[in-house]
Formats: sequence, structure tokens, C-alpha cells
Amino acid sequence: MEIILNKEDFSNGIKIVEKVTAQKAIQPILSNILIEAVSNDRIMFQATDLNLAISCKVAADVVGDGSITLSAKKISEIVSKISSTQITLKTIEDTDNIKIKSGKTEFDLIGLNPEDFPKVLNNETQEEFKEVILNKNEFSKAIKQVIFAVSAQETQAVLTGVCFTIENNILELASTDGNRLTRVQIETKNPIEEKLNFIVPAKTLQEIQRISTIVEDEEIVLRIQKNKILFGFENISFQSRLIEGIYPKYQQLIPEKNEKKVVIDRVELINAIERVSIMVNDRTNVMRFNFTQGQLEIMADTPEAGRSKDYVDIEYDFDDMLTAFNYKYILDGLKNMDSKKIEIEISDVLAASIFKPQDDTANYICLIMPVKVQ
Repeated sequence: MEIILNKEDFSNGIKIVEKVTAQKAIQPILSNILIEAVSNDRIMFQATDLNLAISCKVAADVVGDGSITLSAKKISEIVSKISSTQITLKTIEDTDNIKIKSGKTEFDLIGLNPEDFPKVLNNETQEEFKEVILNKNEFSKAIKQVIFAVSAQETQAVLTGVCFTIENNILELASTDGNRLTRVQIETKNPIEEKLNFIVPAKTLQEIQRISTIVEDEEIVLRIQKNKILFGFENISFQSRLIEGIYPKYQQLIPEKNEKKVVIDRVELINAIERVSIMVNDRTNVMRFNFTQGQLEIMADTPEAGRSKDYVDIEYDFDDMLTAFNYKYILDGLKNMDSKKIEIEISDVLAASIFKPQDDTANYICLIMPVKVQ
């Protein structure tokens, strides 16, 4: 194999795939990137940790066909240090090693046999799949709005992912850790004939968010199979296993109608909570919220440090109500809304409360369970 390519293209290709390599792999080849000539003007980078797999095509002048696998760490370091804009890679005859030349700089890098690289990613799969087309930016925003609420406890595997439900032309994403729930809905660009329901690992969606910031594509294609999902861009394919299991029936947790509604400026509420949090108990993160007509009083105290209190004007015309929440849960939700004002729907001091943008075009909610006021 012999290829000549631009340093920037080489660097971008490596950046896209290298995070999928296995850092502490039992199989050394899983720490490598497969570089393969796929046409006379394109090469493809591939990486996998067996759960995730990614491929990326970049422009190159292919002088000689072939493939090689190289250490992701070493090739990334080499490309970052090269000063010339053009790089040549040429395999050393009868070996799995490669010579890298750029200007006056040369490296001889030891590779591994490309035949041993796992064939995990299959873009031409014959397995039955369902295809959904989405606006990339809307999808990336939806991920951001729900992913913070996934559980960090590996004992409940289904809660470490995001639940996807696709029906007609609506995609609903939801996540919960047992104390809070977030849900958002976006439109697909193509309707599907049957309802789909599956769970995508949080790590997979974090990678999709990262890739989305790099590529210029306006659309992303989801191909869903029995136990895996493939995300497709023009030059990038990213595949992940799905989480097996049944996601909790979270829809039953969402109150159809709460008796009381509060309208409040989102930024003012964020600022007040952050000021009061200076005196919050770091062990519990509990903050008290006293809703009265026209005003919200926010309070925190720590025996060894002191107390804090702040007030925010609100639209509220019901009986006074004192409740308490983990303030970090509220901030996570508020910072993922972009409306000027938000609505809080409450019914009882110990009942789930809903926080949502006032202009609720995406049907986005953040449901938070209160804690008992001491």
C-alpha cells in the first residue's frame, strides 16, 4: 500500500475514529486503527472495541492498494507533530510495518496484520433493518436534553441508556435514573410503518454528539436492527450494540395534569439557585422552594457553614407550598432549555414536579421527584 494525503484530512480522520479504539484491550489489535485504500482517491479509517465500531472515508491519492493497522496512540502523536502539509504512507515489503514520510521527517511504524482486524462494521448488511432519517442538529440537541439523566449505576443496565420510541414520524427520547426523568420529541423526515422501541447506550450517543460537531452533514440516518444500530453520515458510519432489556414504563410517571402552575424567568431562576447553592449541604444537595403568590423563596443551609436565601418574582396564584429538591437536578434541566420563561407544574409537596419550556414546541419535559422537607 502507498498513499499520499493532506495532513489535515489525515488528522481529522484519526480524530473521528480514535476514541472508539479499546484503551486496555486484551487483543492488541483493538488499540489499532485500520487504514485501507477503498478507491483511487479515497482511504478508510476503521476502529472498534467490539461494542462500538466506526469508519470514516477521507480523500487521498492512492498510489498502491492495500491496508494496514497501526497504533491509534502512535499515529495520532506522529500526525500532530509533523510540520509539513503532505504525508506519504508506504508499507514495507513483506511486513506489516509502514514508512511515514513528511518533508524531512520519517517514521518506521510497526503495525499488525490487517487480516486479524475484527469485521464488526458491515455497511452492506443483508440483515433486515428499519431506516429513519433525522435532522442532525435537532437530533444532537435532543440527545443533550436527555442524556444527563441516565443512571450511572451499572446494576440497572437499561437505565444507563436512552430509550428511543419511534412511531409514525415522531422520535421520542427518554432517560431516567429513578429520581428524575427527561423526555423530548422530534420529527423524523420519513414515517415508519411500525412502532419501534429500543435502548441506546449513553456512550454511543456521546460519540454521536462529538461526531456531529465535526461533520457538516445536515442529516443523519439511523438503521435499526435486532440488537444493533448504525448511524450514517455521508462519509462516516458508526455502529453500536443496543442495550437488551425492557425500559420502565416512564409514561405512567408523567402526570396528565398538575393542579398548580408556576411561570418564571429561566435565567433568573438559574442565577438565584446558583447563589443559594453556596450554602447547600454538599452531601444532600437539598434546596427548599417556598412558592407564594407572586414570589418564590429559595433557601439552603448547612449547620457548619450557614444559610442562604434568595427571591424570584413568579406568576403563581395558588395556596402557598413549601417543597424541596436536589438543586443539581433542576439546574441540569434548566440549562438544557432555551426559552426565556419556563413553567413548573406541581400538585403536592411530595408529588413529581414537571419543569418545561414555556414555548413547548419540542414537547420537552424534565420531571423531578421532590425530597421530604425536614
